[in-house]
Amino acid sequence: MTCSSLPCRETLAEGVEFYSLRDDRFKTARLTAALLLPMKEQTAAAGALLPHLLRSGCEDYPTLTALNGRLGELYGARITADVSRIGEIQALTLTAVSLEDRFAFGGEPVTAECAALLRSLLFDPSRENGVFPTSAMERERRCLIERIQAEINDKRLYARRRCNQLLCEGDGYAVPLNGTVEEAAALTAEAMTAFWREALRTARVIVICQGSGDHGAVKEAFRQGFAAIDRVPVSLSPTKPPREQAAVRRVTERLDVNQSKLVMGLRAPVTASLSSPEEVAAMRLMNALLGGTPHSLLFQNVREKMSLCYYCASSYDRHKGVFLIDSGVEETDAARAEEAVLEQLDRASRGDFTRDDLESARLSVKNQFLSLSDLPSTLESWYLGQAATGLPLSSPEQAAAEIDAVTAEQTAAAARSLTLQTVFLLAGTPSAL
Repeated sequence: MTCSSLPCRETLAEGVEFYSLRDDRFKTARLTAALLLPMKEQTAAAGALLPHLLRSGCEDYPTLTALNGRLGELYGARITADVSRIGEIQALTLTAVSLEDRFAFGGEPVTAECAALLRSLLFDPSRENGVFPTSAMERERRCLIERIQAEINDKRLYARRRCNQLLCEGDGYAVPLNGTVEEAAALTAEAMTAFWREALRTARVIVICQGSGDHGAVKEAFRQGFAAIDRVPVSLSPTKPPREQAAVRRVTERLDVNQSKLVMGLRAPVTASLSSPEEVAAMRLMNALLGGTPHSLLFQNVREKMSLCYYCASSYDRHKGVFLIDSGVEETDAARAEEAVLEQLDRASRGDFTRDDLESARLSVKNQFLSLSDLPSTLESWYLGQAATGLPLSSPEQAAAEIDAVTAEQTAAAARSLTLQTVFLLAGTPSAL
């Protein structure tokens, strides 16, 4: 069996969708329940904290020790919690990874047992006097604050995030994924319990089951769980590109860094929910050609030939229509590096690239798509991104075929559609220079 076929979709309750992906290539099964909520400043920290609180225990296994003991009985199954961003959606996920039933002694229904455990964590988490336990609350809140504080340690990611915030100011895309330290510190067990109940009532929910085990039992477990809830799902509107600015916004921020970070934020009018698959494929290929691979125009010219930066790369978020070009530079070279980047973008927009340049980029993007099916986790992310934004499902193989069909002129047209909106420079303080 391969993954060329698309997942089967079924509605379990209002705003709750179940996706079954039959696949017998792996020895493990994977089950993910994702609660999808709009990115908002008021709820970002609570959303980032909730899945970790739920992972702390349930009524039958109220402590981490008891829960981990049960997972050990299920052939060392794992349950993880995570939060991620899909455009302007905050995705709160619980994921169970377990041994496939066919490898268990006597065909034990491990997949169904893990589904029952995941359901218990989601619908019947451990509580004391009706609210989340104080010990779990304090532990997970402390961990969240540490994660937020640690975000600044990766200066490249920090600079990219700051550019996104400036480029998309006022949009949900600009809201920090984990919220702020102040918001996290203010969270209480009572507030988190109320947020959990509201999330079960209003979040759009995607459940994805992968493997060759009993998907029917998994589906029924979640159907029963949501049957007891009066669902009123929130509306997740299609994400729009950043608003156009009359002039390029320039911001310099100084921290104790030796290497400056230059991030250029461009508005891409092409998004997955508002544009055609052909337009998205052209933008993806153009991104690879310009700066998405080690043989891109930016790498070959700005970094290698001109030696203006330590790295120079581009990225494209199809969910929001954000195109970032970031580089590590000496502060004295920042203006020249920006000019050189724009020259390469102009080259791409005029179609001034070789056939070899384009075909190398095409091969790279196709290989990325075709490798998604190599791991259950990457395949899950692929389909979750489509399901969360209401897109028709397409396989990685279909996406690779769309890249194959993109012409040189379509690639150049994608480059011409970009507009520079924001330039963010993270530079050193006098003591670091």
